Amino acid sequence: MTDAKRTAIPLERLPVDQMLRVVEPFCACTEAQLERVTRDLVRARRPARTVIQREGLPNDGLYVVLRGRVNLLRAAEGGRDLILASLGPGEVFGEGCVVEGTMSTTTATSATAVELARVPSELMREMIRQDAALAMRVMQILARRLSDVESVASGLALCDVEERLRRTLSQLARRQGRPEPAAEGWILAPVPTQSELARMVGSCRETVSRTLSALAREGHLSASGRRMILKESFMTPMSA
Repeated sequence: MTDAKRTAIPLERLPVDQMLRVVEPFCACTEAQLERVTRDLVRARRPARTVIQREGLPNDGLYVVLRGRVNLLRAAEGGRDLILASLGPGEVFGEGCVVEGTMSTTTATSATAVELARVPSELMREMIRQDAALAMRVMQILARRLSDVESVASGLALCDVEERLRRTLSQLARRQGRPEPAAEGWILAPVPTQSELARMVGSCRETVSRTLSALAREGHLSASGRRMILKESFMTPMSA
């Protein structure tokens, strides 16, 4: 969800039709389309560390994160996993459901207690067959997801831990945080745990902890509890 579409009211408190108006790919839907989605949409709450979608199994719908945070994982060698994306309120996953017969390419797990809205696969496929503009918006989501995965892969191959951490925190702040002019930076809250950050950058928790401490000493960021302020000079460009 871009800055222009963000609402100060938590998404889970909005009527369904109003919530959909600020979430891609539904923000350009017609009244009739919104009524149809509202009628068939399923809401659910899940505790932390719950598997919502599993890699290799059929996609059962497009999910909207209303509250909390969801991690998209891929299994890695040695029994570890890599977090390819960490999604907050207003972001979606399961977009592959629009292609009939495809399986989920990641495992979606709740990082915190979450509230979700699911639009069934059958409805999503029906709607994009009838609306080219909606299909294009879903394609844009798929393209962004592919870009995110490519960014993770290139970072692992070309960047050290500090640069990978910088990219990851910048992306999270721009997507889930907010600008803080008084601090000349961005506020990110809640911040993923150091263990989660380690799984996002392909490192270990101890290395991430040392790197964050060094960045704080150099004045690039400050943290208190689950809240972090990133200096604007620390942030990577939007295209990174």
